[in-house]
Amino acid sequence: MRLRRYTLICGWLLVLAGWVCLPGYSHAAEAIKPPAAGMGTLTGAITLGPVSPVERPGIKPALVPAPGVKLLILTPARQEIAAVTTDAGGQFRVDLPPGTYQVKMAPRKGKEFTKDLPATVTITPGQETRLDIRLDTGIR
Repeated sequence: MRLRRYTLICGWLLVLAGWVCLPGYSHAAEAIKPPAAGMGTLTGAITLGPVSPVERPGIKPALVPAPGVKLLILTPARQEIAAVTTDAGGQFRVDLPPGTYQVKMAPRKGKEFTKDLPATVTITPGQETRLDIRLDTGIR
């Protein structure tokens, strides 16, 4: 049992090291372009955690970026109007016409789940609406 836990922890540490040291990825803020005329922007980040079964009182579990997560943006009539996929840092950004939308996650392979979705967002012209999402790994 200890060997399995040790192997799991070492595996997660290697994954974390890979995300931190991605070639060509910079943690510096990228230039943010304003939305097209009459459009608003939905932006946010998706994180994944906990990544370790070891928890200590008073210490929040570590979260890591969740790259490659696809979000679907639906109209109130449940028609897909847009889709966006998170980048290497777990960030997403999409310009949308003004209105109210439902955001949900596209089906994924894996056992992660979230209580943050589906979410309803209202997009205002020329404004940025932020939606941060946490995927729970179920590791305890």
